[in-house]
Amino acid sequence: MKVLILGNGVHTNKRILPALEKIKEIDEVTVGDRNVIEDISANKKTRISNYDKVTSPEGEYDIGIIATPPYNHIESFEKINEKCNKILIEKPITNDVNWIFGSEFKKYFKNKNIFESLMYFHHPLWKEVKNIVQSGNIKKIITEFSVPHLPKGSHRYSKKYGGGSLNDQGMYPISLVSELMMKTYEIKDIKIFSENNYEVDLSGEFEIILDSNIEVKGIWGLGKEYKNFVNLIDKEGKTYEIKFIFSKPDGTDTKIIIKNDELTEEINVGVHDQFEIMYMDAINSNNSNFNYSNYKNLIKRYDIYKKISDEINF
Repeated sequence: MKVLILGNGVHTNKRILPALEKIKEIDEVTVGDRNVIEDISANKKTRISNYDKVTSPEGEYDIGIIATPPYNHIESFEKINEKCNKILIEKPITNDVNWIFGSEFKKYFKNKNIFESLMYFHHPLWKEVKNIVQSGNIKKIITEFSVPHLPKGSHRYSKKYGGGSLNDQGMYPISLVSELMMKTYEIKDIKIFSENNYEVDLSGEFEIILDSNIEVKGIWGLGKEYKNFVNLIDKEGKTYEIKFIFSKPDGTDTKIIIKNDELTEEINVGVHDQFEIMYMDAINSNNSNFNYSNYKNLIKRYDIYKKISDEINF
């Protein structure tokens, strides 16, 4: 199988390529990089080539992965739409949220082989979380994804390039809430924060009521202490503590810690590479595992996202 990646940044090199290298079904990986003129061999099956060269009409690929900055996602997608049998687009699909609710988006994303890729939904941990919440006994959810500052040159600090914490860390609590919602939601509060000398949002939080009975607080941030968890609290006061819900360091032995008064239990989920699982789902056409990214669920997710993004006024 042949894979085409557009974008040769930190995420591609830290997460995408190592996962693809593990998959024996993949024979060839091509990475499109605007800064490369002549082809570079990165390893036995990966070459880095010029972006314009790999997006030319020639060539066909089994899977395309778009990992350019958000402002460039749609341009990149349109360049390779006819070249790839399946296309995975890093979140967010675009920083032009109004485009998502238009007819062109609907035309594209009714296609069952185009997905916004959110790796944590492919990890076995997500099924455990969803089962706990949908048991009907959970009354409160608290979740946060916050990270320290990135290098100064990162596109995450540029409004032009679709930066900001909402477009990165914020998409995780939003997607979690959206996928746990059965029918309805009500936003009770939204707060967005930045600092002097920054042109993008750096952190935020929301309070949402899901299906009229579950209180949710979602928090995200860039330039904060690293946090990556979801806590589920049930009607009897039992708490399910889940670390590394979104991103999982290599070799993470994932567990759910259940605390009830002085008693503590564990649900062991084990060690899994959620990127490798996601790409295997694409290879094996396990489209049901991408249901979070079908047209209906994308619109549901971006409806929440738009209401939050509308509060950004700087």
